[in-house]
Amino acid sequence: MFRGLFLVCATLLLLPRPILFAQDTTATPPTAHIIGVSIRGNRITKERIIVRELVFHEGDSMASAVFYEKLERSRQNLMNTGLFNTVTLLPVYLDQNSVMVEVDVNERWYLWPSIIFDLADPNFNTWWLTKDFDRVNYGAYLYRYNLRGRNETGYIKAQFGYTRQFGFRYKVPNLDAKQRWGISVGGSFEEQAEITAGTEDNKRRLIRNLDGSNRDQWKADVEVTLRRSHDVRHIGRLRYNQAEIQDTITRVTPDYFDGAALTTRFFTLGYSFVWDQRDSRVFTRTGHYEELRVDRYGLGFLDRSAPDITTLYGTTKHWWRPHEKWTLGISLRGKYTIGKPPYYVQEGLGYGNSVRGYEYYVIDGEHFALGKANLIFQLVKPRTQRVEAMPMEAFRTLYFAVYLDLYSDLGRVWDSRYAAANFLANRWNSGNGIGVDVVTSYDQVLRAEYSLNGLGEHGFFLHFTQPF
Repeated sequence: MFRGLFLVCATLLLLPRPILFAQDTTATPPTAHIIGVSIRGNRITKERIIVRELVFHEGDSMASAVFYEKLERSRQNLMNTGLFNTVTLLPVYLDQNSVMVEVDVNERWYLWPSIIFDLADPNFNTWWLTKDFDRVNYGAYLYRYNLRGRNETGYIKAQFGYTRQFGFRYKVPNLDAKQRWGISVGGSFEEQAEITAGTEDNKRRLIRNLDGSNRDQWKADVEVTLRRSHDVRHIGRLRYNQAEIQDTITRVTPDYFDGAALTTRFFTLGYSFVWDQRDSRVFTRTGHYEELRVDRYGLGFLDRSAPDITTLYGTTKHWWRPHEKWTLGISLRGKYTIGKPPYYVQEGLGYGNSVRGYEYYVIDGEHFALGKANLIFQLVKPRTQRVEAMPMEAFRTLYFAVYLDLYSDLGRVWDSRYAAANFLANRWNSGNGIGVDVVTSYDQVLRAEYSLNGLGEHGFFLHFTQPF
């Protein structure tokens, strides 16, 4: 509990606060008057997409110190779009105060026939215990980023193996002239012969149908986003979900849907508020991220054995950089469920969120809380290297950085139904360890970690996402 209180207090101390600047009334600080913006290197991307990410505009005047802060924030915004390998903002002074800003971008490759080799287990480490290639998904995505040069994204997906899935998505982030409104639509169908129907001793209880599918699912959704400022987003969504299972599932888990029901059908209505001021969304060193989310499952029309729950989710993450080579990162997140969720839509820890050191376990339940603390040391300074021998410009810029990561996690799941069979529920679980994080081109992150959990178990684990 002491460690949990420490995480909460430390995060509160790092919440963004107004910064008061002392003013020198005896001297006039140097100012910068922006007389224009010049953009180069955008062979595909429309200029208005780039200008949208700048936190200054032609005709603005400001103190020089503020001007350089805005240059750096604008560069970060452009990199966080995922459209460019490198971004450079160069001020060119025409006199003491008048300045022209040159924006130079190096565009990425935007058409990706991406191979799917995806493990069906919650993480790589669980799959590695069996190395069972029958538990692998394979297939392909066809991604097209930056469609029409407007940062639009589309993909189609065909997946086979453990789970057969076919899907599509199209995302338009800039619908209107002011580039504030966006929309995303998508849908998928999947069938799976083996599904998780519960947990025992915090290990998944898997049930396989040797004669065909054990669960078929149809999903569709539409999301509308409003981005009034650079860092704040409002997201509204409407989702449709339909699923069918075999009766062998209900015999093992009577509350999988609703009693003996073999079919469920429902809509979900949700809203999210996101405040994102990270320097890099791939591997953050400074900044903060906040998200509040609410989802209502089952709206009362077209429902069939639908959930009758509302979920509330919140997260806050903060990064502080006391030295060029050091970063302290602290995050808190939690989920609260109003109502009794059927097993189909409940989720605790062990899937998308987990305590490091418990990669082999799953903790089901209605609510959870999770805190993470990371102390990161830069082993290899981020560097960008040009390789002129590459035949295509989009691949000539290589990025590489390596970090040492000391971490401590603390989490708890509140479970009112399955706790008798799962010893990790309704208790605080801790994990500590050390790892090496490798960050490379096109937003790739590899984490190699050695963890010790609260059960006294230890081991070496691999992950392919950022550690926060």
